[in-house]
Amino acid sequence: MGYFAFFLILTAACLLWSAACTAAAARSDRRRALWLFLGLALPALALLPWLLASGYLAFDARMRPNWFGAVLTVVLSALIGGIWISRAGMTAMASSSVAVASRWPVIGLFAFAILAKAVSFGTLLILDNAVAAEARAMRVEAAAIMQAALPPAVADAENAAILHTQAAAALAAATDLNAADGLFNAPAIDASSPAVGALLARHASLLDTIRRAADMPACRFARDWTRPSIDMLLAEVQSCRNEGRLLALAARHEAAAGKPAEALADAVRIGRIGRQVGSEPILISHLVGIALDATALSVVAEILPTLSAADAPLLDDPALRDLIASTPSLVRAINGEEAFGLSLFANFADGRQGIDRLGRLAGDPNVAILPQEEPFSLLIDPLSAVWRAFILPADIAGYRRRFEAYRQFVTGGVDQSRTWPQTQKQIDGIEAEIRRTGPDGFLSRLIVPATDAVLRSQCMAVARHRAAEVLLAATRERLATGAIPESIDALVPARLPSVPRDPFTTDTPLHLKVTPEELLVWSVGPDGKDDGGPRQEGVESNTDSDDIGLRMTVPDAADTIPQTSNRTAE
Repeated sequence: MGYFAFFLILTAACLLWSAACTAAAARSDRRRALWLFLGLALPALALLPWLLASGYLAFDARMRPNWFGAVLTVVLSALIGGIWISRAGMTAMASSSVAVASRWPVIGLFAFAILAKAVSFGTLLILDNAVAAEARAMRVEAAAIMQAALPPAVADAENAAILHTQAAAALAAATDLNAADGLFNAPAIDASSPAVGALLARHASLLDTIRRAADMPACRFARDWTRPSIDMLLAEVQSCRNEGRLLALAARHEAAAGKPAEALADAVRIGRIGRQVGSEPILISHLVGIALDATALSVVAEILPTLSAADAPLLDDPALRDLIASTPSLVRAINGEEAFGLSLFANFADGRQGIDRLGRLAGDPNVAILPQEEPFSLLIDPLSAVWRAFILPADIAGYRRRFEAYRQFVTGGVDQSRTWPQTQKQIDGIEAEIRRTGPDGFLSRLIVPATDAVLRSQCMAVARHRAAEVLLAATRERLATGAIPESIDALVPARLPSVPRDPFTTDTPLHLKVTPEELLVWSVGPDGKDDGGPRQEGVESNTDSDDIGLRMTVPDAADTIPQTSNRTAE
């Protein structure tokens, strides 16, 4: 009803303006044409930008609700009604040659036109205030979702976040670790070199802090999660990734020095740091956690060839088994991401942020959709009010529908049970339903994550963990028999309960290949095509492989090294 009243009053304001200009034209001989032109042109010109914008949103962006029909009705009513008023008003009265409009009250009509315009603006403010009234409820909802997604509170003595903060400060001050060409950032280095040993010795205190943090039972950084905001600083997240890189370097150095127990312990710690980071209810933390998890598995794959028969008990360490068996969960991150979005919507709904700040969400915090200098700043508040009243409610509703669908989806077992083809099919179904009911608005398009990419990274993590299970089983077989398995089937049922399935296919196993130098286990990856194995990190390749998996060096001490490449039996 409020929208109908707004358009009705706006139409009345345009017609009253045309009547006032017609009355002025009837009283003026020299400027009659000018007054008639102003009476017809100004309402049309004032409504034209709105008509073009609503047409773009309706037919190009295909957003809903579609306001083009309502705006077009107002424009046609103002134009046709203005023409009729002008013709009727300029018609001479039957008793004289004086135009009918000459008896119309010019000042009164102008006053009523201005009054109608003011009333239409007041109606717009009422519509805007109705949207703003939802802001408080959205903030309360966002805080509740975030509190439910947060890890439990922890005492300082058991909180790894305190030590991670100390490690972050030490990492920032370590110029040799942050150098662009330093050992810390090199993609492939000789971990046994004296330079690496010297580097690790210089930062022994930092490594001790990182290890103590990883060994703590819980981690919760000090943030006001009751008010989630894009302005929250997450510097510790990137710092934890660097902690994992330093630990990976230490683990490789320990393995090269003949200390496999210490090396595996540090690899497990990398995975723990990933879980600590990923426990924060925000998607970027989850993705960094997955990256650290991948680093941990890769380091384990490098350490396994250094084990001898005497080191076999290390493979039964519960911490190592937990690292291999547990895949990071996406549920907490999806819930937290929804809360962040609702909080951001609330800021726009009550006017704390205007349409000029959309540029910050688009990627550059220094770029606004509208410049803030004069005269553009005069347009920001009215345009923000129109956007909030007519576009934002549908945007909020679409955002809620999307996250409700994805929350149900990830809660239903995306971590392990679904394959990527099944996942992709359901993603396509969700997206199709969103398009059917109306596409995302401006804000949703900027803040909703690329969900298919997030779920794909989750499926990649599942593939890496399954590959790590195979490498662990193959190492057990090597330590027990001195032989490298020629296929995954050879490990069943003695080392594996069954052949792990490739999560990027409907129902096919992982691939395994043995060469004189290495053993590879991989999934075909997101494109569903076998490219012959994963690309080797730090090594240039002519192939554009997206296979996901792990590679393990074949020890020289193995009694049997198959000379042919094999794939698992279908």
